[in-house]
Amino acid sequence: MIWIVTSPERIHEEHLYLNELAAAGPVTLLLRKPGWSLEAYTGLLDRLHDHSRVMVAGFPELLQRYNVMGLHVGEAVRRTDNSRTVPSAGTPHRQASQAPVFSTSIHTPGAPAGPWNYLLLGPVFDSISKNGYSGKGHLFVAVPPNCIAIGGVQADNIRQVKSMGFCGAALLGTIWSNPAGAVKTYQTIQDLWQHS
Repeated sequence: MIWIVTSPERIHEEHLYLNELAAAGPVTLLLRKPGWSLEAYTGLLDRLHDHSRVMVAGFPELLQRYNVMGLHVGEAVRRTDNSRTVPSAGTPHRQASQAPVFSTSIHTPGAPAGPWNYLLLGPVFDSISKNGYSGKGHLFVAVPPNCIAIGGVQADNIRQVKSMGFCGAALLGTIWSNPAGAVKTYQTIQDLWQHS
């Protein structure tokens, strides 16, 4: 399972890249834009063709407006604002059988309290997008089965991610360091993941 995390910065015509990525294979898109307003999020969501594989970060009310896959709650929010951690699953756009997916970020193995379907654990390797953000994967002895690796993941180490016991990987820097090559990068990594 491969997730792609949006760049924290604005990217010109970003919706075009995200639509191409969504059409390129079984990817989950994590729409995470620190500092963005609700209106900015909705502006981007309105330009995406398929919301069913989109996780949104930071705005539980978007589950009420769009048929998104689910909600990602950052570690800082999870620790300081328990009232927003798990919003109501009932939404006018969602069928009763489509319960939202919930994910959160962690920096050490071990499941936090809550009904988390996925845990984004990292940084596993040295970050591509954040200078000085060193990988800690060598310290991750027992990885929970619902953990997705994040931090420095790229084609050269995707097989290692799988061998460490992660159920998936989240890509950020390796995708957005070259947006024009995003689809090719994703497809290469997806193929390596599936065949390792």
